[in-house]
Amino acid sequence: MTILAETLEYPRIGKNREVKKALEAFSIGKLETDALLQTVPALKNMVKYAKVLREEADAS
Repeated sequence: MTILAETLEYPRIGKNREVKKALEAFSIGKLETDALLQTVPALKNMVKYAKVLREEADAS
């Protein structure tokens, strides 16, 4: 049996917890502001692409 669950409006932090790791690194001074700000848009693009793939799979 497969259980499929989805939580709407939950912050997406990345498959490998990229945002969490970036925020932690930034808070202790290991990551600069520019690098932190680049992490979130990159993840948003990945999420958009995943949604497109899911919609295509559902349509077929």
